[in-house]
Amino acid sequence: MPVRPVISTLTTAVTAAAVLTVVTAPEVAEAAPSLPAGFVLTDLGTGQGQYNLTDFGFLPDESVLTTGKNGTVTWLAPGGAGPRPIAALSVFTGGDSGLLGIAIAPDYAVSRQIYTTRAVPRSGGGALWRLSRWTVTGGAEPTGLGAERTLLEIPADSDVHGMSDVEAGTDGTLWVSIGDSAASTYANPQAIRAQDLDQPYGKMLHLNPDGTGVAGNPFHQSATPGSTRGKVYASGLRSPFRFTLDPATGTPIVGDVGWNTFEEINLVRAGQNYKWPCWEGDLQPPGYREMAGCAGVANNPPLWQYPRSAGVSVTGGVVYRGDSYPQRYRGAYFFGDYVSQTLWTLTFDGTGRLTRAPESGGFAGGIGGPVSFGTAPNGDIVYADLLTGQLRRLSYAPGNNAPVAVIGTRTDPATRTVSFDGGASYDFDGDPLVHTWEFGDGSTATGATVTHTYAAAPERFTATLTVTDRLGAAGSATAAVVPANRGPELELTAADADDAYGVAEPVALTASATDAEDGPLGVEWSVREVHCSTESTCHSHPGRAASGPTYETLFTDHPDTRMDITATATDSAGVTSTRTYVAQPRRHRVTLDSSVSARLTLSPSGAASALVTAGATVTVEAAATALDGVASFERWDDGGPRSRAMTMPDRDLTLRATYLTPIDRRFATDQAVRAELGAAAGPELSDGGIRYRDHVGGRLYWTAGTGVREVHGAILERYRALGGHARFGVPTTDETTTEDRIGRFNHFTGTPATMAASLYWTPGTGAHAVWGLIRERWQASGWERGVLGYPTSDETVTPDGYGRYNHFTGQGMPASIYWTPGTGAHPIWGAIRARWAALGWERGPAGYPTSGETVTPDGYGRYNHFTGLDGFPASVYWTPGTGAHEVYGLIRVRWAAIGWERSYLGYPTSGEFGVPGGRRNDFQRGYVHWNAYQGGTIDRRY
Repeated sequence: MPVRPVISTLTTAVTAAAVLTVVTAPEVAEAAPSLPAGFVLTDLGTGQGQYNLTDFGFLPDESVLTTGKNGTVTWLAPGGAGPRPIAALSVFTGGDSGLLGIAIAPDYAVSRQIYTTRAVPRSGGGALWRLSRWTVTGGAEPTGLGAERTLLEIPADSDVHGMSDVEAGTDGTLWVSIGDSAASTYANPQAIRAQDLDQPYGKMLHLNPDGTGVAGNPFHQSATPGSTRGKVYASGLRSPFRFTLDPATGTPIVGDVGWNTFEEINLVRAGQNYKWPCWEGDLQPPGYREMAGCAGVANNPPLWQYPRSAGVSVTGGVVYRGDSYPQRYRGAYFFGDYVSQTLWTLTFDGTGRLTRAPESGGFAGGIGGPVSFGTAPNGDIVYADLLTGQLRRLSYAPGNNAPVAVIGTRTDPATRTVSFDGGASYDFDGDPLVHTWEFGDGSTATGATVTHTYAAAPERFTATLTVTDRLGAAGSATAAVVPANRGPELELTAADADDAYGVAEPVALTASATDAEDGPLGVEWSVREVHCSTESTCHSHPGRAASGPTYETLFTDHPDTRMDITATATDSAGVTSTRTYVAQPRRHRVTLDSSVSARLTLSPSGAASALVTAGATVTVEAAATALDGVASFERWDDGGPRSRAMTMPDRDLTLRATYLTPIDRRFATDQAVRAELGAAAGPELSDGGIRYRDHVGGRLYWTAGTGVREVHGAILERYRALGGHARFGVPTTDETTTEDRIGRFNHFTGTPATMAASLYWTPGTGAHAVWGLIRERWQASGWERGVLGYPTSDETVTPDGYGRYNHFTGQGMPASIYWTPGTGAHPIWGAIRARWAALGWERGPAGYPTSGETVTPDGYGRYNHFTGLDGFPASVYWTPGTGAHEVYGLIRVRWAAIGWERSYLGYPTSGEFGVPGGRRNDFQRGYVHWNAYQGGTIDRRY
């Protein structure tokens, strides 16, 4: 498919990225998926149907909400049973439009709120893109959506590249991706607005739950929190159809659908510009690169790009944070392509650097059409397959744990009917179970709870329960059944009415058992500590066993663990009764936050936010360097070290890590800079390897090669007016006072077009730029301390377009440096420059200077040579007694032939002037005459 996201395949055909190319919707794959050994795909119906399913979200009880292009919202019970519609929203479904995205509020259990992105019909025709907040009605089973509140609404200028995805962060803020909403069958100038911070198109937005911009956004202004600019987190995106938040860092990772050449995966960072439409991958798209809006726009390469020979519609995926997949895939980013029906994986480090490229042939092929990715409660990758309308779950079978069967029985001796209960059976992977019973008399049944009536004889049976998970792993248990025996009666009570405990808090239980036939019975105790890390596979540890009417223990210090404490009584017939008390951990949420995007982890969960048992020891770690590769860790807000073990308090906890960039550090430690520049006037921005921040009184720049440098005042004003760092690079010095204490200057790195550059300022001249070979020549002459003085102009193009020049104050008389490709750069000053100017500068008979001012061999005179005209060079000579006079053409040729000023003629005392029949120059002791009729020259003494 596309130029645009996969949802447009719901129409009969879509316009592809290549102009005038049409691609029909892919067929549903009939061949088995090609998966690495050990991996399996299992399908779950959604009730959406083929070519309608767009997105999904897990609710806290592990049920699922799904969305369809046509506006249908369905609910699937935990385990996937009984999908049923709960809402039909009004939508506009042209092209890529429809109901595209859903996000579940992190506090859903309390607020019951969700968010959607969709296109809605617009009065008068067309559509609007709308972000909405809803309240889910009903009880444990949702029945509908109500109380819609519109948080953001923008015109849909096209039916492609719209408001496609929404994610809810653990802090309750919202992330929203919006494409350029520009028709894509040609180089559309509308796409340039992806570069405009005051338009929402082509952006990643970061919003508060009320739709205003988050205060920490890079372009946020407290006075206008509702402004578009204040909502923008990043810009320059084309069709960011799907993205997710890395659970370890909170960083958005987006799949940006390409135009003609490349699909992109981008790590989205604050204030970054991803440069569409001026760049697609590492190429400048024809048609866009010529537009004025792309002039001088440098690339910001993606984390990964792949050519359209491998796929034409990337779907951004998720980072796998479970622990059932092989080690190679733990922490890997899974993503897909709808058209090529392929999955890939890649890895990146804490600074956002690619550490493993995607598999050349894909991780898996023939997997359907992925249009949205998520994770199951145990961390398994789940994706929405548009081609089948099903959710597909990727599991690793060798890592699948067999379920555990648990049997409970209750007998009615009068009727010989036994009630069997397998509801306490469990699966460490959280999979739904199928219960199959064999009663021991040849009869069978299925279901979690069943009853069976036994015949009069024999008196003893063995019943078997087998439970099977979705991947076919099975576990069995047996129970002795004596239909005429009443079985033990077992009572279990807890000393504490609250079943939630912190680490090392006492858990005290009492149990008593009696039997109608045997009287009082003894009690045996067993303990199972069940550990379920966040989004990972569960496992259990046996606890301390005991006998007697009481059991006391301290609640486990294993993180995120519950204790299943079971009392068992067995009568003389071998019939058992069990009661289980579940001591739950009293957990609180610990959330790690940072001033910039950085990898923050809680161990053992590996995430940046987790529920942790009060009193448990958890490791908190902040990466030494932030994801931008520049900012470094400074402190936690509680003063603790960067990596440490921490005891979880009996309350929710948020820890914020402060990272400082080199710019932050210099500003914090340099009092003079603080006094000169004042408070920051905006966020720190990044442009390739350049970082900079505006302040009330100036700007700070940083690169790895230059360190942090400041520029301010008139020099900064002129620097920005001439193109700033895009033209001259970054400052290599702070603004510095010249030796004579009159002027100020900054040096700059320059660019390939300018070479090194400088801006100089004095009260009398203002600020002017000098760069390249002219600057080199000025430097060689001693900068402003030399004969040329301070610049009085920027480098300027000569009227003929061939040369360049800067004018300077000179020392008493003005000076200049002129440059051409053929002559190089040469200075000219004083009386010689004044005479050359009177002749018409480079447009006069002398042309461009080919030398600097030079002392004659006798030490008395000075001269500059020039290109001249018609192949004949020119010169201007000066002495204190004669002044400055030009000599050129054949007269200069004759004068040179007889020895220049060392000849009997001496120095020129006039410029060339007309006489009857020719031209003439006078010299100190004679003259040279050019005869217009004969074409020759003669020299004579007076």
